[in-house]
Amino acid sequence: MTERTRQHCCATTTSDGRPESCCADYGRHVINDLTRTFTVDDVALAWDRWGTSVDGTPLLLCHGFSGSSHDFALQIEPLAKAREVVSIDHRGHGRSPKLGSVERYSIDRLTGDVIAFLDAQVGRPVDLLGHSMGGAISLRVTLARPELVRSLILMDTSAWSFMSPSEEIAELMIALVEAYDPADGLPDLSAMANPEAPLIAAAASAEWQTVKQQMAAAFDPYAMKALGRALFERDGVSVRDRLGEISVPVTVIVGEHDHPFVDQAPELASEVPDGQLTVVAGAYHSPQLTHPSEWTAAVEGHLARLQQ
Repeated sequence: MTERTRQHCCATTTSDGRPESCCADYGRHVINDLTRTFTVDDVALAWDRWGTSVDGTPLLLCHGFSGSSHDFALQIEPLAKAREVVSIDHRGHGRSPKLGSVERYSIDRLTGDVIAFLDAQVGRPVDLLGHSMGGAISLRVTLARPELVRSLILMDTSAWSFMSPSEEIAELMIALVEAYDPADGLPDLSAMANPEAPLIAAAASAEWQTVKQQMAAAFDPYAMKALGRALFERDGVSVRDRLGEISVPVTVIVGEHDHPFVDQAPELASEVPDGQLTVVAGAYHSPQLTHPSEWTAAVEGHLARLQQ
């Protein structure tokens, strides 16, 4: 077994808030530590690459709010059989350091991090997959530097609003984010109902879930405040008026039950010049975990149409 297929298993952290590296072998199909760092804005972002692309175009995975590259760990190995796969942990997330200041976080800053990373470490166009907040970042990367992106996969995300269509829920989310004090640490969300949780528990190994909990605990509360404020405000991340500028092929992938994103998905796919839509039946916000075969088929289908 290689170092990269070993499971990260420690709950301790380094002085900058990253999980400490100590490993035990739990089996294959779980990517361990990200083995590389890239420094931008004095922040050493954790990243890694796997596999080799026949056509020279990597697939870059851009995770969502409070997530990390570990969200794709179960899919990296099968995807990397046919291509180079690259993944990066955003500042304040996963194995990248906590910065302890709301001023160090914004959607534009994270977008700039990805652009700097592509320029310095990849140096050629990528197929860019953005999940949730990662989709908002990926859209901005594509609009700012279209020469860096060959194609775009937008997964359970929005180009205009992350808010619930329910006015009551939307107002509640805005109030919660505004009242939240990151100095108190991460809030305990374990009591909140999440219909996707039992599906993930049934589909992912206990070892994967242990690491997922560690990655969630490594999330910087100050990133939660700053990025949550940006995402959960009305039209806070909207680039809808610029979707017509995106000339690359786009596939929108969304879980059937992932509101509000599934409600927006048909319009998102139709408002880009070359868009297609795949709805994963029975899935919520993370279809790569709960419906891996269907999700992988959608990703592979997107990449296959680039060769036609």
